[in-house]
Amino acid sequence: MAEPASSTVGIAIAAGTITLTGSILGVQYDALLAGLAGGLVSLSYLPPMRWSRIASSVAGSALIAGWFAPVASVTAGNYFPFISAAGESGIRIAAAAGLGLCAQVIIPAAFAWLRKKGDLP
Repeated sequence: MAEPASSTVGIAIAAGTITLTGSILGVQYDALLAGLAGGLVSLSYLPPMRWSRIASSVAGSALIAGWFAPVASVTAGNYFPFISAAGESGIRIAAAAGLGLCAQVIIPAAFAWLRKKGDLP
């Protein structure tokens, strides 16, 4: 695990970036915070990194969660009617936490897939 001081700096930079970007883009704050929490949990399972990679990783997972959690909550409510009893905001927060948790694996996998598709003729 990275040293606590470098992790704290990366997390502080990511939180500031998330707040500023979320307010500019109009993303819901509860989804951003749930995505940030999921990204921080996922960060504990990654190898040590520089503070800039920590910040970009956590900010990316929170922004992915903020953008796609509303879509995931509406989709889950439509396809699984028994989930609708939890309410739209509850589903959105759960989806954001799940997306934040998985985003640090999904984003590199998506970039690798795009590179692989670009290399093929």
